Amino acid sequence: MKKQTFLAIALMFTAVISKAQSVPNGNFENWSNPNGYNVPDGWETLNDMTAGAGVYTTTRGGTAGNYYLKLTSENVTGMGVMPGVATSGMLDMGSFMPMSGFPYNMRPDALSGKWQFMGNSANDIGYIHVYLTKWNTSMNMRDTVGYIMQDLNGMQMSWGNFSLPFTYMMPDMPDTCIMLLSASGANPEASSYLYLDNLDFTGIIAGIANTEVTGVFSIYPNPSANNLKIDVSGLKSTALSFEIIDLHGKLILSQKADGSSVQNIGISQLPVGNYFLNTLTQKGTVTQKFIKQ
Repeated sequence: MKKQTFLAIALMFTAVISKAQSVPNGNFENWSNPNGYNVPDGWETLNDMTAGAGVYTTTRGGTAGNYYLKLTSENVTGMGVMPGVATSGMLDMGSFMPMSGFPYNMRPDALSGKWQFMGNSANDIGYIHVYLTKWNTSMNMRDTVGYIMQDLNGMQMSWGNFSLPFTYMMPDMPDTCIMLLSASGANPEASSYLYLDNLDFTGIIAGIANTEVTGVFSIYPNPSANNLKIDVSGLKSTALSFEIIDLHGKLILSQKADGSSVQNIGISQLPVGNYFLNTLTQKGTVTQKFIKQ
């Protein structure tokens, strides 16, 4: 089954935009020095924990206007080897895991940037983890909408570009992004490092009511028991085909467009429930939720 890309959902209209919100201080140009050592603005590190020993696992590389993030696992007296770690938001100093992130309500295709990395041995593999989450009010917990879990295998000893794709588990819009960057794995070794710069989100992003790019479309009746009518006359790009996706991301039905301004799709065979209709156009995909009665 082909991979589906799920886009944002609006109550009435959805359109496509081409640029996501940026990663806060993703170019690592902004640093503060509140306690005698540098820390990247918007990121939490272990420097507060290791400062008493005069050791810092997060440092600033480069020169003014071209700074970058240096994460290096270091041997700290009385603590052992401490990993080079940075996270967006707050960091749990016991588990070294993120506790919070930054507000984010887009669905990017990938995280891109520049990196260098090397583990001190093949046993110490660093990683980049990114989680797009949404607060579940009924369960009083966070749902993971999409994620990146990238191990740093091998080595990249000079600056190289990367693009890490997201895997989406839900078609919902996230409300928060949590990023965890680490030079080491579960058993850190001194001198393992990860350098990063120019972090940003890339890809086709779904936004709400941005009609200048793709236009608008509507489906009716909604809810419906037997047939959906899709009015594509407001789209600024020709509709090519339609897909119905369930809440688990499974492709249920696919139908080619017939060129008319109002298309019909029979849904009598679908179980009762909530679904998403993807309209694929020459400029991108627009998505709307509907209910099968």
